[in-house]
Amino acid sequence: MYADDVKLYNSSSNCMILSNDITSIHTWSRDWLIPLNMSKCRVLHLGGQNPRNCYYLNGVELSKTNTCSDLGVTITSDLSWSEHVACITRKANKTVYLITKAFGKANVKVIVALYKIYIRPILEFANSIWSPHLVRDNDLLEATQRRVTRLPFGQIRPSYQDRLKLMCLPILSRRRKRGDAITVFRALTDGNSPIRYLFPLNTDGRTRGHAFKLLKEKFRTDVRKYFITNRVFEFWNSLPAHVVSSKNLTEFKIRLDLHQRD
Repeated sequence: MYADDVKLYNSSSNCMILSNDITSIHTWSRDWLIPLNMSKCRVLHLGGQNPRNCYYLNGVELSKTNTCSDLGVTITSDLSWSEHVACITRKANKTVYLITKAFGKANVKVIVALYKIYIRPILEFANSIWSPHLVRDNDLLEATQRRVTRLPFGQIRPSYQDRLKLMCLPILSRRRKRGDAITVFRALTDGNSPIRYLFPLNTDGRTRGHAFKLLKEKFRTDVRKYFITNRVFEFWNSLPAHVVSSKNLTEFKIRLDLHQRD
């Protein structure tokens, strides 16, 4: 019996509470004969103003790290997503290489199917959390899709935009924006959504448009500025009423796609 990927977190102002929690975990693991692997225990401090307190496990100071992987998402101490983008593009490009070796110059239909099944999910997993705002990160992601669209063609091939049209593929930043809107719709319509509180509605009766307009959140840092609640604000509030008032998720996706196509 073992416990894997156990994480404890708290505000830096509650360092004593976190220390006590670490002690409790150690006591529990000792009592149940499930020893903790000290070499795999790390402390990740988040934010530039973090005092970077020291934490101890069984009297031994835990080593600090600047990155960790949580459910497939690489998190860094400065809350930048560049390292995660680099990680997933490397993984996706390896998959592109394997597909190239296995299928050679397959036709458009086959390449699109392989891309949607094996490559694009790598580039989009949990992107409502890490959606990048830096141009270099966006370009890195798009370069992988650009590479895939070349596979069915020879040396003389259409432009990237024409290849996207032929293969019925949107640019990835557009799909991320679509994903953000889907996340908001789910949060607002699912009564049991654990992230519903992240999207307070603007109850000011003077606002124009649909009845599900989000309330503008104040922010002081780029980290918060590009968090989903602020990132999706203008796009969601600009959607037509018939889109956001969809009866279910499937209907919402269809209406959203039609709206973006116009």
